Amino acid sequence: FVHHILKQLITNYRVLKDKGVYILITYGAPLYRLHLLRESCSWTIKLHVIEKLACEDKSEPPIWELTNPVPLNDNGSSAEELLGNNPDVHYIYVCAKDNSLKPGLKRETSVD
Repeated sequence: FVHHILKQLITNYRVLKDKGVYILITYGAPLYRLHLLRESCSWTIKLHVIEKLACEDKSEPPIWELTNPVPLNDNGSSAEELLGNNPDVHYIYVCAKDNSLKPGLKRETSVD
């Protein structure tokens, strides 16, 4: 199953231009999704969250403001620390293709 997920992520990455964006909306927490995204390709990843059950009459503020990315550490545990264990949210992974992150690429440098 994981092989198919990685294959799809690699295909998505391949067809995007440099700085192109892939958006993944899922129930999967960073502890389970982040390593797949990072292992598959050279993405710059930002995480946003939106509550699953948004109610107009809700008096409580949202768990996290949608427009603010959730800070991420290497394994994604920082999101759980901020949002709590099993928050009732959709995770929105905004993955930008970044060719400068690929190992072994020659980077142009300017000489003054």
